[in-house]
Amino acid sequence: MGRSGSRMLSAAFAAFSLTLSGGAPAHALDWPVAARIVTGTFGEDRGDHFHNGIDIGGGSQDVHAVLSGELVFRYDEGFDYTSLPRGVGSFVVLRHEQHIRTLYAHLQAGSLGPVRDRYDPADRLGIIGETGHTSGPHLHFTVFDEEAGSTVNPLEFLPPVADRQAPVVRRLFAVVGEHRIPLENGVTLQPGKTEILAEAYDLREDVAFRWPLGPASASLSLDGVEVSRISFDSLQVDQGRAVLGGSGRSRGQVWDAAGLLICGTVILTKGESQLRLAARDLAGNETARTVSISIVP
Repeated sequence: MGRSGSRMLSAAFAAFSLTLSGGAPAHALDWPVAARIVTGTFGEDRGDHFHNGIDIGGGSQDVHAVLSGELVFRYDEGFDYTSLPRGVGSFVVLRHEQHIRTLYAHLQAGSLGPVRDRYDPADRLGIIGETGHTSGPHLHFTVFDEEAGSTVNPLEFLPPVADRQAPVVRRLFAVVGEHRIPLENGVTLQPGKTEILAEAYDLREDVAFRWPLGPASASLSLDGVEVSRISFDSLQVDQGRAVLGGSGRSRGQVWDAAGLLICGTVILTKGESQLRLAARDLAGNETARTVSISIVP
C-alpha cells in the first residue's frame, strides 16, 4: 500500500483522486486539527503491537473530520459499554466514500456534542483529550481501507508538515548466538547467515529534547545490493495478528524485545564486506550508516 503498494483505490474520495499505489499520492485528506504536531508515527513498536495510526498533539483543540462522511459509531467515556475497546477512550468512527473509515480517539470526555448522521470537515467531532490509555493529551488518528482490509499510514495522504530533521541511525548489531555484536569498521565475523539489528528512529523537529519516532522505511544492503526493505505504509491482519502489508512481517519480526529494528538477514562470505542501513522519513530525508567488516572462517 502507499507509495510501494500494488492496489489502486479507483476514483477514491471522488474529486480528491487519492491513489494508494505508485508515485507520490495526492493529499486527499484534511488534517483533523489546526496545530499539526505529530507525536507518534505509524508502525512504531508499542511493546505488544504495532501503532496502527498516528498521534497528534498540540494541546486542547477541536477535532474535525478529515473528509465528509457518515457516522458509524461513537462512544463518550463514562458510559458503561463493557464490550467496547477501553484503551481508545472517547472516540468517533466515520465511513467515507470508497470504503474508507477513519477513527478519532482519546477525545475529551463530554466534548462529542450532539449526534449527527453525517459530518463534514467544518463539523466538530470533539476536543483532543487523554481518555483511555494515554500518557498525555493527544489525538490518535487511524485510516482503514475496508476494501483492501488494511490500515494505512495517514501521513501518506495528509498535506505534509515541515520536516528538515533526518532520521537517526545510531548503531548496528549482528546477532551471533545469544549475543549482539556491535558493528564498527574492522569488526570480524564468521561466514554464514547473520541477522542485523539497528537502533534507528526519526525525531520530532518541534522540540529541543530527544523524542524518537518510527521511520517511514529502512533498507539494508550488503556490498551495494539491497537485501531487505521495511516500509511502514500499511498493516493487515493475517491469522489473527497484524503484519506489515508489504513484507508480511509481524511486530516480533520487525522490532526486538529491546526496541531495536530487525533489519533482515544477510549471508556473509569470506573476505571484506560493507553493510549499509538507510532510514528514511516521508519528507524524503534519509540517513545511512555504513560499516566495513571482515569475514573470516
